[in-house]
Amino acid sequence: MAQVVLSDEINRATPKTQAALLEAMEERTVTVDGTTHILPRPFMVLATQNPIEYEGTFPLPEAQLDRFLMRIRLGYPNLEEEVDVLSRQQFRHPFETLEQVVSLMN
Repeated sequence: MAQVVLSDEINRATPKTQAALLEAMEERTVTVDGTTHILPRPFMVLATQNPIEYEGTFPLPEAQLDRFLMRIRLGYPNLEEEVDVLSRQQFRHPFETLEQVVSLMN
């Protein structure tokens, strides 16, 4: 089990998969082969949607979108911003210096 789950392009997942993920968010449990497992706390789902190509996608209904705390629309960076992002990664990737910022409290 994971505490943070990233569902990339959730609108490309089948409705059954979407329903299982959203149920985990709501119920804080998952059931596998008839056995229910309690999800660790904290538990969080981050999801992206591909807003451009809708062919072969299964958009989430509004009633399911409201389970997410926030919705952020990101545009594409302008040329100056894109050059800045690339230049900061020229010699070292940011993941190489990533450190833990929170810990689990018992």
